[in-house]
Amino acid sequence: MNIKCMYHFENVAKLNLFTEILEKTRWNIEKQLLKERAVYYASNHFYNELKKQFIRNDLTIWPLKDEEVITWIDTLSIMRRVMMQLFKKGINGEKLNVFMEYPLVYGNHMRADYLIVYERLIIVLEFGMFNQDEKRSEERYTKKLQDSITHRQVLANVMDNTIKVVNYVMIYRPEFDRLRNSFLNENIIYNNEEIKLLTSFIINMTRDEEKLSAISQLERVNQLNL
Repeated sequence: MNIKCMYHFENVAKLNLFTEILEKTRWNIEKQLLKERAVYYASNHFYNELKKQFIRNDLTIWPLKDEEVITWIDTLSIMRRVMMQLFKKGINGEKLNVFMEYPLVYGNHMRADYLIVYERLIIVLEFGMFNQDEKRSEERYTKKLQDSITHRQVLANVMDNTIKVVNYVMIYRPEFDRLRNSFLNENIIYNNEEIKLLTSFIINMTRDEEKLSAISQLERVNQLNL
């Protein structure tokens, strides 16, 4: 499958395998500023592999910021947790594709954080990190939501009308203070709740898609005759 993006995970198992390194190295979403974290993890093997992959795939005309790489690792750790939840809920992982850093055709060099693709369904997923002033939380979400809506519309414009394109935004919080070597339990609880909501959204969307399958329609018709 030749679809331009940074990474294409053809099923849940492949994404989980790719992100195993985060489990092994105990990667945390840290409170420290992205710029400081980028300096701290500059020699990290996974960090550098992501940078190389992005440059190799030539995804944008804009220069890559090191801070972006840190957010990729953070969101991959969240995606791993989401995929684990989907697996527990019985979603058919073999039918679920995930595209990371997808450049939107006719999108003025914009990129979607992730596309989750299931049959005739595309979920445009955007992440935003909230790490500073609580008063800016709503502003942060609003901006990411607008990005998400724009990305969905640009993508929907070039899709057949039988394809359902929806968008979702998840704002996450730091879970660990590296300088104090302490977990931020309140934020972990917050993120876990947001992960549950995202998982629920994906499940509802995919189940709606399953209802449109030929076999499901036959089963529905069969119930009418009982």
